[in-house]
Parts: sequence; structure tokens; C-alpha cells
Amino acid sequence: MASCMCELHIWSLKNHFVIPDDVIGFHCYHDKGELVNRQEQPYNEEKQQFVEGRDIIWTPRNKRPERLRDCIKEVEELFAQFTCVHIRWRNRQVLQLLLSNACIVTFVISGHCGDIERIYIDKSLVGKLSCETVCDAYLTDQFFIASHCHMSRVDYAYFTKRPPLNEAAKRLDKLSSWEPKLIQIDIPGPKGRRLERCFSMNTSQDMMLVWWSVGSGEAWPWSPMSNDKERANITILSINGPMIDVMAYAKTQCDPVHAQFSSLQPHRIFTLEQDIGGHGEVKARSCTYEVIKGQIQTVSVVNIPLKSTIVCQARSPHEDKLLLGLSDATIVMYDEHRKLTLFTRAAVPPASISWHPNASMFLVASARADIQLFDRALSPMRIQLVSEEPSPDKFLRVSKFFRTSVTLRQIEWCPFSPHSSEFMTTSMDAVFLSFSRGPVGLLQFHLGVRSRERFSALEMVKEYVKYKQIDEAVSLLTSMNWDNEGQSCYACLSVIVNYLLRIPLNAEREAQLEAALATFYAPKPGISEATILEYRDPISQLARRFFHHLLRYVRFDKAFLLAVDIGARDLFMDIHYMAADKGEAALAEVSKRKAEQIESEGLDTLDGFDIDPYLLATRHSSINNMQRNCDENERYLDELPSSRQHPWQQEYYSKSRERLSGRRERTEPQFADGSYPDLGDMRLHDDLITDYTAALMDSSNNGPRALNGDPNDDEEETERQDEGGGSGKVKVIHFGIV
Repeated sequence: MASCMCELHIWSLKNHFVIPDDVIGFHCYHDKGELVNRQEQPYNEEKQQFVEGRDIIWTPRNKRPERLRDCIKEVEELFAQFTCVHIRWRNRQVLQLLLSNACIVTFVISGHCGDIERIYIDKSLVGKLSCETVCDAYLTDQFFIASHCHMSRVDYAYFTKRPPLNEAAKRLDKLSSWEPKLIQIDIPGPKGRRLERCFSMNTSQDMMLVWWSVGSGEAWPWSPMSNDKERANITILSINGPMIDVMAYAKTQCDPVHAQFSSLQPHRIFTLEQDIGGHGEVKARSCTYEVIKGQIQTVSVVNIPLKSTIVCQARSPHEDKLLLGLSDATIVMYDEHRKLTLFTRAAVPPASISWHPNASMFLVASARADIQLFDRALSPMRIQLVSEEPSPDKFLRVSKFFRTSVTLRQIEWCPFSPHSSEFMTTSMDAVFLSFSRGPVGLLQFHLGVRSRERFSALEMVKEYVKYKQIDEAVSLLTSMNWDNEGQSCYACLSVIVNYLLRIPLNAEREAQLEAALATFYAPKPGISEATILEYRDPISQLARRFFHHLLRYVRFDKAFLLAVDIGARDLFMDIHYMAADKGEAALAEVSKRKAEQIESEGLDTLDGFDIDPYLLATRHSSINNMQRNCDENERYLDELPSSRQHPWQQEYYSKSRERLSGRRERTEPQFADGSYPDLGDMRLHDDLITDYTAALMDSSNNGPRALNGDPNDDEEETERQDEGGGSGKVKVIHFGIV
């Protein structure tokens, strides 16, 4: 089964860890002269030699000017007293943490592992703000801003002597050398209440969103609210160099759980609100706002019914998927593109959710530091620490390495690529972990050595195919958007189809091939014409290979309908010759007539490219006369004669739908109401399949003569069929419908 391999580095010198000697993926620092229990760790010296042989620090040095050992101890004391309110990745190797006392801790991380090379502790702003305790803060190379719980006031520090932007990212100076100019500004909201005022900065860094939640479960001293300014719970601050001012404020309809600026559009705001009814029903409201001419205006509202309350949330980097972690350990994903709400149950109660920067997977962590991985289709992925023997598990139990109970507070992926570091010798993704009252650490995921992919959808599909998890690979492909990720979608489709075409065909693999190709031929919702024009030719080549794969296994019904979808003359001639060899005279005749019809109408181009009927249906081409009558009804092949079925299909067909639905329940999220897209939405014309249905109907009435009769009587039999017709009915399934 596909799994992720990782290493955990805890930046602590305290002897609070229990690490067995056979665990080589968990690292912590050891103080000089540390006593070791020989019964618990009989191979401690050998393990130390192994770790140091990999150029990983076992005991930090204390040489000047770094004094790394003393700095680690000082950081541990700071985290024992104050909390981390803001995490900032300056680049792949520099991580900055803002504590609740306005102290800034900067870690310089090694390029080849998760060790610390240097630590900078900056206390320039300690004791200079309006309040000693900071609720939330935000730091850039131009300014610093902080909010407080006990007062509706914001501290803003503008750096008057900051270095140029191209040098600020490389220099790790103290803020005092930049001469910050500190001012205070009052913001709207209730007075005299302790509120967690949180920040969110837009992409252009000229507007700051301040929002807070007023919980109804806590008692507050009564005070009248006379105007809308005191009732507001979201505020927009305008930032222009050293100037900061209140631009707009508003009150949401329900209590906000989270609010943030869009990472793609600087004037768009997303909020997640929770509405609890009188009878206990819970509803989440995903709202989108726009800042237009200094006013906050509502753009859209999406209501998501839930079964329990919201604990955590995360919006994907592409902003098309919203994840909700509920109190009953359910993970809810709302897909904005497909307009679907999917559910699955996590193995750990979610307390934090964090999307990977590529939006191909996300991490769910519990308060007890249990970590589980899911891909974007809600399929769980196994995880394990680096070890001598492979032992992947459903989730990673970090707490089992601690002597005392710990609480995981924050998780944050590094947004920078592993290849952005000049000294990076191995390709690894990093996740920062912050525990309550310390310590802090780094979880590093080992990526591909040859492909160097960064948990992309293509890399994950390759892993699924490697471990024969085709259903998970198809589910991941279904969750992708052809308009935005066309190249990745085509690469994933090619990997899946190429693998399935190299192995013998059965009913399950046929359904998987149909579902994979249906992501392009029958997507829900539809894809743009430009995308169809770009990928129809290479994908039609994959469909051609599937066609010949069906012919090898004498699947004439599906092969004929696939040829109708592709619309190529040579495919009908292939059916004609093979059907004639197998004694299927009626099918051979109708296939030949279809080939002649395509040739006469000029549908088969000279260069051999396939014409996509889905594109023709969407463009309403006036050139083709085949666009006159469209059949929108979905019809199923329930009455095919046994002569049209493969031997394994006769005993399988009655149970295929039950097995397919059960397989989809396992591969798709639990309680999911969606299913794979099918080709039933395509507009097929009656005249394309009338001859084929007539042939099936007549052959069912005169089957023995058509199959076992004298070949010399084929022409007479065909004339008799054309003259007499048939009164029976047969339901026909076109390619893609299961």
C-alpha cells in the first residue's frame, strides 16, 4: 500500500523522550554528560555513531558566536512561558516564530536534514507595546502589527530604516536596527471584553483583516451596543507605508469560525461561520466577500449541513476545496468546482488541518499529536518513520516517544520548494510542529529520489499504480480539474490507462478504464472548448488502444459503442473484419455500413486524427448533419443476447453493479453522495446506433441462423432482416455507462 516516509526532529535538550534503539527516524538533542539507561537503550553508543555518520547533530556545540546549546535552552524556557502566535517561513531554511510577549525567535535550519544551525532571539519589541500579552501578530520586511485580547487596539510598527527588499530576505538583523516607528490605532468592536482578535493579510500587503468570535457560552457583563461599529466582528485596516487606518467594518450573520483574505485575489475575503439551531442542528456557512470602494459586500453564501460542531478548518491553496474537521472525528470536504460535499471518518480526532502547498494532500493532527494523511480525494494514506523494516501505519503516533503527555497546538507546511535551497542535497518537504509549552520540531517527508516530485498528483498516482491501488488513483484523477490542471490530468490519465492496458482485461479493469476516460469524455461539470481542443487528439489515441484491447477480448458491444464515440472509419472496419472471423455476420455488416457512412460524410480526416463527438455536440457544428437529433436518455444494455457477451461477462454481469458500487464506497469517502462521472450526459444521435440496435434485435430473433448457418446465406439473411424489421426492443448502453 502506498505510504509516506518521514523523519521527526525535536529541537530540545530535555530528557523527556523515550526513543528505542531501533527507531532511526526520530531525532532529539542530547546534553553533555547525559545519563543513559543501559536497559532501555543498550545500543546508545552505536546509534550515536550512526546518527553522527549521517551528519546529524547528536550533542549541539556551544562555541561562540553561535552558542547553539545555550540558545536551545533559552528557547525552551521561552516556550514554557509564552505561546507561539505567528509562524513565518522566510525561505526554505529560515523559520521565524513570534511569541506572545513580542519576542521573535529565528531558526536557521540545515540544508540536508532538520537540524538547527543557528538561533537568533530578538527582544527589540518586548515591553514596548500597548499590552504585555499579544493575541496575534504579523511580521513582514516592512512592518510589524500586533493585536491584544483585553483591548480593541492594534499596535503598528513601521520600519523606517529597513534594508532593500532584495537584501531583507537574506539579512537576519534585529528589528531595533531598522528603527521601528510604533503607533496605536483603535478598531471597531465591543469594549471591555476579552476577545481573540486574529489577523489575515492580503497578497498585496496593503489591507489587514481583523476578526474575532464572540462565543455564546461565556457570561459577559451587560453593556448596551448603540451602533453598528460596536457590533462589528470583522474589520479591514488600510496600510500605506507608515500610515494605517480603518477602511471598513461589518458584522457577519453567524459567529465566525475563521476568516481570511484570498491568496489569489487581494480584495476577496473568505469566512466560515457556524450556525447552531434551536434543536441542535449544525450548519456551516461558507461566505465570500469583496472589498469594493471601501465597503464589504457579500458575493456568495454556501450552506453545508453538518452532524456535529466544527473543530478546525482549512481551505486549499487553489481555493476550490474547503475542509472541515468535526468533533465526531468526521472530515467534511466541500468541492466548489464540482458542487459536492464529501464525508469520511478520520482515524484520529481532528484538532488541526493543514493543506500541502501543492493542494494534492493534507495533514490531519489530533491534540495528542497523532498525525494522519489524506489525498485530495479523501483517500487515506499510510505513514511511517524511517526504519530498517517497512512498517506503515494508518497514522503516526508522535506522543509515544514522550515520557509525559503533550498537546499539539500548531502545524504549518513550508510553502517553499525543497529545490529552492542552494545547499539542499536531498528532496524533502517540511512541516513545523509546535507543542503546548514546548518543545518545537520539524517533520520532514522524503520525496522521490529520481523524479524529484513534490507530492504532486502525478507522483501520487504513480505510487498508487505501483501498489496496484487503481481505485484510489482513479478517485484522485476524478477530483482534479481539467481546465486548471490539464497537463497533470493528462499525465495521470496516461499512467492509469497505460498500466491497465498492459494487463489482462476483466470486468473490474474495464470499469476502471471507463471511469478514467470518463473524466475527460464526460466530466461533471463540463470542461472548456479550449481544453478539449488541446487534449482530444492524444486522449483519443488512448481510447483507440482501449478499443483494440476490447477487440482482443471479443467485447464487440463496448468496442462498437466506443467506435461510435471516437467516430473513426478504420475502427469500424476493424470490427467488420474481426466480427466476420468470429461468425458475427450481422455485426460485420452494420460495421461496414457505418464505415462507408463515415467515409461518405467526410468524418474520417486524411491525417488520421479522431473527431471527438463530445466537442461536436458542445460546439453545435453546422458542418455535420449528424447534429440534428440528440438522444439525452440514458439506456442500459440489459437484454443483450449471450452471443454478444464474453464468457466471463455472462456470469459476472448480474453482480457487476453491486461489486462496482461496493468498490466505489471503499475508494471514495464514506457517506459520499457523489459517484464517478459517466458518459450518460453525452448527446448521441439516434442514427449512429439505430443500425446496431436493429442488428442486435434481429439477431436475437434469428440468432441460430445468423451464427451457425451457412455463410452463403448471410446476404439473404441480411435482406430478410432489412425487409421484415423487428418488433422487439433492446436497451443499448453507450461507452462509459456502467
